[in-house]
Amino acid sequence: MLLYNIPLLMVLAFLGLTLVIGLCVSQKQTTFREYAVGNKRFQTITLVVTLLATIFGGGSLMRSTTKVHSLGLYFIIYWFGLPFSFYMTSLVAWRMGPFLQHLSIAETMGVYGKWPRVITALLTICNNIGVFSIQIQVMASSISMCIDSIHPNIIVILSTLVLITYTMLGGIRSVTITDVLQFVTFITIIALIAKLIFININKSTLEIILFLQEQEKFQWKSLLHFNKKIVKLVTIMISFFIPDLTASFIQVGYMASSAIQVKKVFTRASFLNFFITSIIMLIGVFTFVYNPVLAKEEIWTYIISNMSPFYKGCIIISVLGLAMSTSDSFLHTASIMVSHDIMESIRGINRVPDTHKLLVSKLTAVVSGLLAMVVTIYYNNLFELSMFVFSFCVDFFFTVVIAPFLLMLFGFRGTSRTALIGMTTGILTSLAWNQWIEPITGIDNQFICTLANGLAMMAAHYLLPQPAGKGWVGLSDQQKRMQQLMKTFDKTLQDS
Repeated sequence: MLLYNIPLLMVLAFLGLTLVIGLCVSQKQTTFREYAVGNKRFQTITLVVTLLATIFGGGSLMRSTTKVHSLGLYFIIYWFGLPFSFYMTSLVAWRMGPFLQHLSIAETMGVYGKWPRVITALLTICNNIGVFSIQIQVMASSISMCIDSIHPNIIVILSTLVLITYTMLGGIRSVTITDVLQFVTFITIIALIAKLIFININKSTLEIILFLQEQEKFQWKSLLHFNKKIVKLVTIMISFFIPDLTASFIQVGYMASSAIQVKKVFTRASFLNFFITSIIMLIGVFTFVYNPVLAKEEIWTYIISNMSPFYKGCIIISVLGLAMSTSDSFLHTASIMVSHDIMESIRGINRVPDTHKLLVSKLTAVVSGLLAMVVTIYYNNLFELSMFVFSFCVDFFFTVVIAPFLLMLFGFRGTSRTALIGMTTGILTSLAWNQWIEPITGIDNQFICTLANGLAMMAAHYLLPQPAGKGWVGLSDQQKRMQQLMKTFDKTLQDS
């Protein structure tokens, strides 16, 4: 029976190849720095692919195509704002130069003191484990649609064990190399899926455009109505002007050898992000043209029902690859926070031997991965899990961490009290906004709460007495030279 189940054979082959590559490239780590960020000799393209593989999670393909089908132009505009957020990150990422010797964003936040570092680490750990749990749920959902001869949890358990194994043993090197495999596989497959659906439509490009112009949800005038939905879209678009400094994304910056490489990685990733997003959006648009009356719950079931077993296997592999590439990066970052930031904060800087850090980091990866797997298998409501993670963990991370980290990149060196006042203000603003403002207006809270956090920090700094040496610091000579190099790089990029 197994020999005739092509999707299952493809999935097992993909998992086996991923495990073999992850173990083959793993090396015995002699220092914790090597385990956490590698030797800082990664090629730029490798870091770009790692960043993109982390950005696009397992639900990117299935959720986005469904949203395009049901929401039309509204969601397309929203989704194309995400690459812009990463471009904003590239504009400030080169300022990470003074902090590239650090191993995590939490360690950099330690410039403000012990407690801001601990808070950042704890929020990152909760956020990353939550995202990891969502990826496991996405795996189960995709597998259950394509393979009915085996319980989806069996593949989910196998996939989770594979990524835990190579993440734990190989550290960042295994995570990076397997991300390249998984991401290249994903790009190839979504291009094939887009082409297949386009062929099945049996319409020319002009006919597709004319058809979409007749559909209300794809007309620009549908966005001209002033309502809660449009207000929410505008506020979300405004929030895209805030650089996306998610811990696992910024972790790629700490793997770079210089600020110039950080700039290159985030700039190129933002443009490639736009290209990949375009392909995913096309799949949603083609599906709508193919059958515009489908309910959103039926979209992927309908797509898969018209596919050969080979293409069903491709869809599962693409979702598995994205879920695993996001999960291993988030799991690795969480393990670093526990063994490096939490332990150092408890026992004191430089008092934790590397051997202890390595052991704790690997145990954290195993325990966190298995715990998330068990929880998501028995708690199979993906919508509720996603709402909890994104409304609590992700929101709190953004409203607490982004403002002080951005101020730090621009040269602010405040006290621990100043940072904690800003963080507390961000949390209270977020809670109040979610309780009273957002239910009425539908306006997203990230921009408002980040702004409140930053303003509170500035007020605390200028209104309260400060010790000597705290405040704004100018660019060093090295940073000034780096700034000039950044201008040269930007000009070269524009000319090309």
